[in-house]
Amino acid sequence: MRKKSSIASRRMQKLFSNKLAAVGMVVIVIMILMCACAPLLTSADPSKLDTAQKFLPPSAEHLLGTDQLGRDLFARILYGGRVSIAIGLVSAIAANMLGVVLGCIAGYFGGKADSLLLYLAEFFSCFPQTLVVMIVMCFLGQSVFWLITIFAVTGWMGTMRMVRSKILSLKQEPYVDSCRVNGIGGMSIMFRHMLPNALGVVIVNITLSISGYVLSEAGLSFLGLGVSPSIPTWGNMLNAAKNLTYMINNPLLWLVPGVAISLFVLGCNFFGDGLRDAMDVTQ
Repeated sequence: MRKKSSIASRRMQKLFSNKLAAVGMVVIVIMILMCACAPLLTSADPSKLDTAQKFLPPSAEHLLGTDQLGRDLFARILYGGRVSIAIGLVSAIAANMLGVVLGCIAGYFGGKADSLLLYLAEFFSCFPQTLVVMIVMCFLGQSVFWLITIFAVTGWMGTMRMVRSKILSLKQEPYVDSCRVNGIGGMSIMFRHMLPNALGVVIVNITLSISGYVLSEAGLSFLGLGVSPSIPTWGNMLNAAKNLTYMINNPLLWLVPGVAISLFVLGCNFFGDGLRDAMDVTQ
């Protein structure tokens, strides 16, 4: 008799049967591997200036040509992708983990703790992220650390509400009462017994949040409010190419980072949508 497949294997089959999700995952993996293996793919220094080599067309030496300061575009895309993707990944994980902890506390304990955290979530939702970035960068300077911190501090509210709702429904399950009767502490019940049943929505939200934070970093850096211009990122590459003359006469300066951002964001969204469908227990 054929053994029934496990829930995990059925979800994997459903995920990979979604062609867009499979394509998105392949795009994400390829781009991350290329950025991680940047030293193996190019020997050029992404920050090396050589004005004698500026605006060179694509060639064997410079696969995508050079920019207005003679820097290799292919090297800047790979090394800039490291920073942009790292910002998106770390910010998404930090924001969602903060939301998970606060959502568990609000949903499990309820009462004043729940009301306080809901008010706190509403309070943080009132502040536009761009305004917070401007204030922090003005006083503390532009850095990757502060940008990730701002993203994490201003991005946990949605996850907190989702986890809170899930914990509120799980709190009524018989196994929770059984845990209490057996003397298991509240923290253990929350994080060891209830949270694993809510991880599906968190994993999907992390996947979708990565693309949002990559876009946010690109937009802020394009406006000169994100990472320091001396650090190669996809957003800083767009910022350096926003001159109208460069846009008309040297389209690769903005086209290359623009395509890289679009591909990565679309890959994350396709994969996240497929993952959400695969982990949806109602389907």
